[in-house]
Amino acid sequence: MGLKIMSKSKKVKADKKISQIEKNKALACQLTQAQNERDVRKLKQLLSPNFICHISDVPFPLNREQYIQGVKMAHKAFSQLEFTVGDIVAEGNKVVVRITARGKHTGEYQGFAASQQKVKFAGIAIRRISKGKIVEEWQTNDHLSLLQQIGLSVNHII
Repeated sequence: MGLKIMSKSKKVKADKKISQIEKNKALACQLTQAQNERDVRKLKQLLSPNFICHISDVPFPLNREQYIQGVKMAHKAFSQLEFTVGDIVAEGNKVVVRITARGKHTGEYQGFAASQQKVKFAGIAIRRISKGKIVEEWQTNDHLSLLQQIGLSVNHII
């Protein structure tokens, strides 16, 4: 009988842990939705005031305000910009999302004039969550593919 009680106790602990992981996954998806909706108020609610983002091709980490400015800039350069979560995996306080972005290049982006090209590129973000807020993100995107779609020639790189 004591063994059954232990089993139930372990199950309750496992259910609580799964529940927290599901909450973290939902929070990570809410951030993507807020980016799609350009909802600055929601972005500020989801991101900790001390939020920091590490982007693979940016030489310095972004704080919360810089991150939000980046979201605004992306929507200004790419109309109909939409991020779609393809896969989501969580462990402990971290959530990994595989994201596909689609839009149309209708504004200046990193020195490239609007090309009117439809674009699609992929990325992966790892979001660390604490006390119901996203406190840190590591992000890598197929930036080279994006730049090629809007006019960068591979010959310029080599």
